[in-house]
Amino acid sequence: MTSDPRLPVLLGMLGTTVTTLAFGWWWLIFGAIVGDGYITRAQAATCLIGTSDLCNLAQALCTNNHLFGIRWYGPEALWAGAALLAAALATLTIRADARATNQPSSTEVEP
Repeated sequence: MTSDPRLPVLLGMLGTTVTTLAFGWWWLIFGAIVGDGYITRAQAATCLIGTSDLCNLAQALCTNNHLFGIRWYGPEALWAGAALLAAALATLTIRADARATNQPSSTEVEP
C-alpha cells in the first residue's frame, strides 16, 4: 500500500471538522427548542443521529430568531463526520499492519 502518509491526518481533521459542525448545527436548531421547554435534552439527543416524528415536530417549532435563520437539521452531517473518522482509523490500522508485516521478525539473526 503506497498511499500518501498524510491521508489519515487529512481524513481525521476533515472528520473532526464535519462532526463539530454537525454538533453546532444540531444545537443551533434544538438548543432553542430545549431552552423553550418544548422537548428535553434527551429527546433532542435522539434527533442528533436520526429523524423521527418528534424531531420533525420540534423543527417545525423552530423560529427564525437565531443565526442564519436555519430551521432544520440533517443528521446525515453527523454520520458523514463519523464515516470520515472511521476511514481515518481504518487507514491508520491498515498502514500499521502493513508496516508490521514488512519488518523482519525479531527471531531472525542477521549475518
